[in-house]
Amino acid sequence: MATVRNPLEPMSSAVKGIVTLIAVALVAGVLSALFVDGAHLQVLGIGDKSVCVMDTSTTMGGGEVPPSEFKPAPGATVDLDAHPNYCTTDPTTAQSLLHTATQVPPFVFSVGALLLVLLLIRGAEGDGLYTARTAGRLRRLGWWLVAGSVLAAIAESTTEQSLVHSLSRNPDDTTVTGLLTWDMPFMAVLTGLGVLSFARVMRIGISMREDLDGTV
Repeated sequence: MATVRNPLEPMSSAVKGIVTLIAVALVAGVLSALFVDGAHLQVLGIGDKSVCVMDTSTTMGGGEVPPSEFKPAPGATVDLDAHPNYCTTDPTTAQSLLHTATQVPPFVFSVGALLLVLLLIRGAEGDGLYTARTAGRLRRLGWWLVAGSVLAAIAESTTEQSLVHSLSRNPDDTTVTGLLTWDMPFMAVLTGLGVLSFARVMRIGISMREDLDGTV
C-alpha cells in the first residue's frame, strides 16, 4: 500500500524550521551575552548604544531645504535624504524605550502569526484537515493577519513619530502624526481575508458532510 504524503507539506516543515531557527538564535544570543567577554544582548533594540529613526511622514522635495525645517534636538543629528533621519549616540531612557517600542509590534505580529500557523498545522495533523477545530484555528489565523497587521502598523507608526518628536525640534512631529500617516499592510490584510474565506468554505463543507453522514 502506498504511503500517503502529508498534505500540509512543504508548509509544515518550513514553519517548524523557522520557529526552530528563531528559538536557536534567541538562545545563542542569551548564552553569548552571559559567557562571551565584550558581548551584549541586542534584541528589539535593547542594548543599542545609538538610536536612529527615519521620519517617513516627511518627504524631501527638490531644491534647497530650509535648515530650520529639519532641526535636530540637542544631542541629536539629522541626515537629510529622501526622508530626514534623526540619530543620537547618547539616548535618554525614554528614547531607548521608544526605540524598542518601534520594533515590538512587527515582532509580536510575526511571531504570533508563526505560532498560530504552527498550532494550525499540529492540530490538523492530529485532528485531521476537514474538522471544525481546524476550521476554527484557520479562522483565528485569518483574524490575526487582518486585525493584527493593522494594529501593528498603527502602533509602529505612532511610536516612530514619538521618537522623531523627541529627536527633532519640528513641532509638526507628534504622536498624532503617526495615527494619520501609517501604511496599510495590504498584503497581510488580503492574505488574512483569503484565509477567512477559506475557513468559511471549510465550515460549510464540514456542515454539509455531517448532514450527509446523518442521512446515511
